[in-house]
Amino acid sequence: MKRLRVLQWFLGLCGLILWGRLCQLQWWDHPYWKKRGEQIRVWDETLPARRGRILDRNGLALADNEPWVGGQPLTPQRQAQLAESGREYEIQAERVYPAGASCGHLLGYVSEAHAHQADWQGKEGLERQLESKLAGENGWRRWLVTSQGARLRLLQEKAPGAGHDVRLTIDLRIQKTAESALASVLRQLGSVRAANDQPAGAVVVMEAETGRVLALVSLPGFDPNLFVRSGNASAIQALLNDRQAPMLNRAIAAQVPAASTFKIITATAAMHHGLIPLSRQFYCPGARWIGGVPFNCFVRRGHGQLSFEQTLAYSCDCAYYDLGLELKGRQLSNWARLWGLGTATGLELPGEQSGYLPDLEKASQGERANLSIGQGDLLVTPLQMACVAAGVSNRGRIPRPSLFWQKPLWRGEIQLPESDWARLRAGLEGAVNQGTAAGAGGQGLGLAGKTGTVENSPSQDNPRGYNHAWFVGYGRGLAIAVVLERSGGYGGALAAPVAVAIMRAYSPTSNSSL
Repeated sequence: MKRLRVLQWFLGLCGLILWGRLCQLQWWDHPYWKKRGEQIRVWDETLPARRGRILDRNGLALADNEPWVGGQPLTPQRQAQLAESGREYEIQAERVYPAGASCGHLLGYVSEAHAHQADWQGKEGLERQLESKLAGENGWRRWLVTSQGARLRLLQEKAPGAGHDVRLTIDLRIQKTAESALASVLRQLGSVRAANDQPAGAVVVMEAETGRVLALVSLPGFDPNLFVRSGNASAIQALLNDRQAPMLNRAIAAQVPAASTFKIITATAAMHHGLIPLSRQFYCPGARWIGGVPFNCFVRRGHGQLSFEQTLAYSCDCAYYDLGLELKGRQLSNWARLWGLGTATGLELPGEQSGYLPDLEKASQGERANLSIGQGDLLVTPLQMACVAAGVSNRGRIPRPSLFWQKPLWRGEIQLPESDWARLRAGLEGAVNQGTAAGAGGQGLGLAGKTGTVENSPSQDNPRGYNHAWFVGYGRGLAIAVVLERSGGYGGALAAPVAVAIMRAYSPTSNSSL
């Protein structure tokens, strides 16, 4: 019993001591521990993942990461200066676009999720489309810090996981060649115009057999570096307010009539329905009267007697008015749909437009005649017309365009006898060698194609009613579409030379799949 009482007294004493200590902490020492708790906190520091690079087909960086310190690139000279000063500095990975405006519409741009954290997020173009691949996984460090932010001790850490590099089918050399050739024409046209009446344009270049895109150019353009670096708010606002719409990717989103490039479709539809036998000749007096209204040929004096191949080479409108009226009901519009018009191609870029294909079931004769030469309510994109050029090159197989190295996919196939393809291709070769595009200098390059000139009336966006100019062609394994908005000229004189410049710069052996 005595030992039990001693144990009870001992436990009671221990409880009394603990109760006393608790009272001390709760009452007497409370102000001290409250102040100490406010001074020491836990802070999580984000460790941004290295964003994956975007490369062209030859491994050249289109979007990269560059070390920066204090808002400036960390050059060797600056690194030496910082080392001499003895100051601590933090390196951040700045997103950079070495090609600048050459690939602005293609790549898009990024912005920081949190200011000054270099945690980049894709906002437009491929930067947005490939966000899940490029972003990687951010890491973090958990610090014990004072209320003033001074770090006391590292508690935990998780390393970031770098994003994946992505290699495109784009060839930067061809991209810059196409941009330079298009820019040269636009400068010449714009030099004699007011600032609010400048021309614009786009170029698409792809491998005809695979649909792999080598160049995607839209002018005017923008430099994506503007959106990364601070202090450019006024320049960005000017881009957004510009009436020339430099932020619009015209290669995939410009919607204009196809003009005479559509004659490729009218011709193949007429062949399919048996309207162009080998013996058929066409006569062009310079105009056709349709519904009591004269529909002029672009050569007002007329072409006279023409073979089918010559109607393509010299782009006779009267011949295609006849064919358009001979095709019944929806035959022409349905055939155009088989070529892929009226629907988006599925290119892996946000913002692609589908164009517009009118239904000819209840159309008047005049509307059908207009569509036969690519005028009227028809709207197409340069990318769609590059696919048409690829389809002719492939004798009917129309590829789905792609920016990535994957198994080629097909949008559809046009079924025609080989003899019909031979006649069609002969007419398109004639356009370059002695017809409407002969002045572009493409002879001897293996280039074939079709010119087009979109007739316009004055409007708010085009006060002088300047024509749009087209060239759609193929050769040496390429399919090319060139469009100049508000050019005021003809496709053979303005758009075709851009395609010729691309063909001269292209080397098939250096652009094979890796």
